[in-house]
Amino acid sequence: MEHRRLVQTAGVVIAPRWRIVSERSADEGEEVELVIDPGPGFGDGTHETTQLCLQSVAAIAPRNGPWRMLDFGSGSGILAIGAARLGAVVDAVEIDAAASAHGERNARANAVADRIRHARTLEDTRGSFDFVVANILRSVLLELADALVARLASRATLVLSGLVSTDVPEVSVRYSSLLEGRRPEVYQNGDWRALAWRRCRRE
Repeated sequence: MEHRRLVQTAGVVIAPRWRIVSERSADEGEEVELVIDPGPGFGDGTHETTQLCLQSVAAIAPRNGPWRMLDFGSGSGILAIGAARLGAVVDAVEIDAAASAHGERNARANAVADRIRHARTLEDTRGSFDFVVANILRSVLLELADALVARLASRATLVLSGLVSTDVPEVSVRYSSLLEGRRPEVYQNGDWRALAWRRCRRE
């Protein structure tokens, strides 16, 4: 997927939708600006897995009516904030206290704190979700496959990242077994991969 990095004053542009900045500009322009202050939470827009997930949110998240997203392993909150800027109500799960506080600060900086509920565990989330994204380690994705799939609403979309090419077969098989055998779409950025199941049904 195409991406480019600009000088610090211009921010990081993730084509075709996002610009990651440290301060909101007076004229946002064509891209949606996400104000992210560097801190302990993963996700400042420069890592390929973050870019893959943001591009997935921009390309395949719901657009009609209200929708709910689960951001599992939310870190800096960048994915939750991006979804909230597109109209979602988000549950953002981050186990690390410092990273969770960092995500809350970033949500306030983007004026979307009222659309993002921060939680420390998956068990603290409420209801089902139209879009579930998890950008985290392969081992965690495998361990929590049943729990993440259980959070999917009917005809929801699931996006998993934090994966390299050798992770894809095992993770694909594990989740496909829970999603009527459907194979995921695979997206690539450098050495990193994201898997997406669109409008899937859990068994």
